[in-house]
Amino acid sequence: MSSDTEHQYRRLLDARVPDDEFLTPRDRRSLQQPVISAQPQNIFQSHLSQHTIFENETDPKLRRQGVFLRPVGETPDARLTEARIAAQETRLGVRLPEPWRQVYTHFNGGWSDRLYWGDPDDPRLNDPKGIIHAGHEYLRLEDAAPLRDFMVQEMPGHDWQRLDPRLIAIACRDCQAMVLDYREGDDPKVCSVFFSEYVDDPLDGWEQDEFTHWWPNMRVFFRGLYIQDRLV
Repeated sequence: MSSDTEHQYRRLLDARVPDDEFLTPRDRRSLQQPVISAQPQNIFQSHLSQHTIFENETDPKLRRQGVFLRPVGETPDARLTEARIAAQETRLGVRLPEPWRQVYTHFNGGWSDRLYWGDPDDPRLNDPKGIIHAGHEYLRLEDAAPLRDFMVQEMPGHDWQRLDPRLIAIACRDCQAMVLDYREGDDPKVCSVFFSEYVDDPLDGWEQDEFTHWWPNMRVFFRGLYIQDRLV
């Protein structure tokens, strides 16, 4: 890892807001759970459901509990080859940043509710999630597209064409998205986007919204990603 990446990472850590001093006992227990640094091969708990092959569950006990399907494998689309990644980059007109590009060789989109960004050695309750809350999913690469194309469907009635097409959504649902921002060049910023549903114009000031988070590049974003199960 370059010294510049480490410097930018530490600068963002120093800007974090301290946790509330009045954490509940449950909060403290959740922050004491084991922490794993996120890597391309472990970033998601599971592939997207459309990549999973299911069979009917035959265990009577599980069926009585309402479990009627069990995963038995994955489709060929669960992971992408270098050639398929390159084809999607051509479609999007961008080069995907490392190490996110590597993620698609392990997961062509995926699900997790345990992904956070911060200091793995000092997790905090208010650390931002490394994945959108709505759905907890990243898109398969074939579905990645300019953010404005998604928002026309997710929040109709606004002039989303004002968004720059170089904002590429790799996750999007409702008023939230994860975006690669290529507006300043080929090394994109990473943004966890939030558009308020309770204002006349959700595009007004969205880049400075308190629930929108920015990282200078994918290397810094990945540097701080960690996995922690906070359900206690």
